[in-house]
Amino acid sequence: MEPNGSNHEELMSPMEIDSIGEIMNISLGSSATTVSTLLEQRVNITTPRVTIVTAQEFEFKGLEPAVAVEINYVSGLDGTNVMVLKESDVRIIVGLLLQTEYSEEDFVLDEMSLGAICEVMNQMMGASSTALSQLLNRPINISPPSSFKIENSEQFKKKYFNDDEPIIAIHFNLMIGELTNSEFISIMSLGLAKDLISSFGFGSSSLESTPEPAPVQAAPAPAPAAPTPPPAAPAPRPAPPAYHPDPQAGFAQTAYGVPAAAYSAPPAPMAPPMQPTPVIRGNMRQPESPPYEIQSASYQNFDEQETVLTTDQSNNLNMILSVPLEVTVEIGSTKRKIKEILDFTTGTILELDKQAGSQVDIFVNGQRIAKGDVVVVDDYYGVRITEISSNVDIINALK
Repeated sequence: MEPNGSNHEELMSPMEIDSIGEIMNISLGSSATTVSTLLEQRVNITTPRVTIVTAQEFEFKGLEPAVAVEINYVSGLDGTNVMVLKESDVRIIVGLLLQTEYSEEDFVLDEMSLGAICEVMNQMMGASSTALSQLLNRPINISPPSSFKIENSEQFKKKYFNDDEPIIAIHFNLMIGELTNSEFISIMSLGLAKDLISSFGFGSSSLESTPEPAPVQAAPAPAPAAPTPPPAAPAPRPAPPAYHPDPQAGFAQTAYGVPAAAYSAPPAPMAPPMQPTPVIRGNMRQPESPPYEIQSASYQNFDEQETVLTTDQSNNLNMILSVPLEVTVEIGSTKRKIKEILDFTTGTILELDKQAGSQVDIFVNGQRIAKGDVVVVDDYYGVRITEISSNVDIINALK
C-alpha cells in the first residue's frame, strides 16, 4: 500500500523519519521473540517502512478484510498506537494459539478469537514497551489492547484522526514460519511520533532552522610602516647536518630513491638533543649510529589488584545489591489447550513433566539459576541447593 499524497517532508525531516523507523524496528523486532515462543513458530518482523500521510490519504485495501488492535500508552508516552492486520493472519495466529487449524469457512471472528489476538498483541506490545523503556531510558506502560473487525474504513479512520490530520503509517512485513508472509501497519499520530524521537535530541525546529556558522572574516592588515623585510631576514639557526647535498656525491637520496631537492623544505623543526654525524656510503648519505642511553625496561604489573571504589560507586553498588528479587521454585510444568483449561473443576489432577523425587528448578526473576531438593523446615517447604550457576552466568541471565 503506497500513500496517494505527498510525504509531508515539512512536518518531519528525513533524519526524524529514519529515527522513527529504527525505534520501531528495535522495539517490535525484539517482541518477535516473545510471539515466536507464544505461537511455537519462527516469527520474523522485518525492517519497517515509514510514510507520512493524512488520514484521508491513508488506505489499507491490501489488508481488507482487516482487524484493528488498539494499544493505549498509560505512562512514559501519551497517545494511541493502532495495528491493522489481515483477518487471514489473525486466523492463523488464533489457530496456533488455540492449537486448532481453522479453514476460511470455519473461522469466525467471535469474542474468543478477538480475545486470543488481544492476548498475542498484549504479549507482543508488552515486550515492545520493555524494549522502548530501555531505549528511551524511561518507564513505558500500556493498557490491555482491544481489538475489533474493521467494517468501514472511513469510519475507522474518523474514529482516531481528522481527515486533514497528518499521521505516521509504519509498514511491517510479518512472517510466521511457512504459514504466512504478509504485512501489517502500525498507525500513530504525529505528536506521538515526535515524542518517541524527542529522547534522542531530534526536533523539527532544531533540524530545520539550525543557523550556519558565520564565516570568519580576516581582519584587514595594517599599513606597513616600513618595507617588509625579505623572508630570509630571521636570525639564522644551525641547520641539521643530515641530508645536505654534496657536489661530489650528487643529490642526497631519500629512503624512496627520490632526490631530496625535489621536496619542498618544511619548516625547520626544533633541534633534537642529539644529531648524528652523516656518513657517505656511495651516493647515499646515512647517519652514523648515535650513542643511545640504555635504561632498564619497565613492565606493567599484571598482578590482580584490589579494586578501590569511590564513595559514589560504593553507594551505587550497595543500592543495587539491596534490590529485592523474586525467587520461585518450580516443581514441574505442563501445557493444556484453552478448551481443556475451561473444563477444570475442583479435584482435577494435572500430570506434570517431572517424576516424583526429581530435582526442582529455582528461578530468580524468571531466569533459572539453580536446582535443588525439596525439604521441610519447621513445617515450611524449603529447597536445598544442589547445583547453581556461577555469579557471571547469574548476572548475565538477569540482564
